[in-house]
Amino acid sequence: MQMALQGGKHGTVVVADQQTHGRGRGAKLYASPPGGLYMSVILRPELPLDRLPFITLAGGLACARAVEEHTGLAVALKWPNDLYLQGRKLGGILAQTGPYSPAVHAIPFVVLGIGINVNTRRESFAPELRNIVISLYDTKAELYGIDSLLAAVHAHLCAQLVQLREDIAGVVNEWRQRDYLLGRAVTWQEMGKTMSGLGAGISDDGCYQLQAADGTLHAILAGEVTIGPVPDEEK
Repeated sequence: MQMALQGGKHGTVVVADQQTHGRGRGAKLYASPPGGLYMSVILRPELPLDRLPFITLAGGLACARAVEEHTGLAVALKWPNDLYLQGRKLGGILAQTGPYSPAVHAIPFVVLGIGINVNTRRESFAPELRNIVISLYDTKAELYGIDSLLAAVHAHLCAQLVQLREDIAGVVNEWRQRDYLLGRAVTWQEMGKTMSGLGAGISDDGCYQLQAADGTLHAILAGEVTIGPVPDEEK
């Protein structure tokens, strides 16, 4: 973020071998043990302001394509920012937008943080995460080239930003084909509010839709979406 504020160029990448205080959504920490790909990219996209929220979706597609090129394994996407492989979390994405000044009509920059479990050993994660996460190494006990995966993610991300400008419907439709929540029982929680239903896919504006028991569709703009119904102790 500091590099971007000081004028860092579009496409600049910062990489870490591991993170001691990786940032997740909200106040959550993002587990970042050795062996993963941890990268942040400065983006100054030529996009209308209303398309900036779609960058997270485009980033997910870029990561999915890159992983599939390297492994041949199918990657799913959990709205809004998680990568899933074989039913477990493979990685996450976090977008942070820089300040916007209406006075100068400047398009704000975006720093897109990406974490993918590549050569990470299961024992490197905290015990409570070991049955939830997966790394590429878990699928085939061999080491993958992190640098080549980084290059592929970067290339696909640049291509996705172009498509986001020229064909936003194409980006949304491709994301829909990888929707991990579609048809699953899910629970949405935000600021003390809770709702359960079925994942019903993303709308054209990038919001996720939850179908309640009565068939009503509810648009989700933010908050936490988890798989499964509301736990009994929270009802």
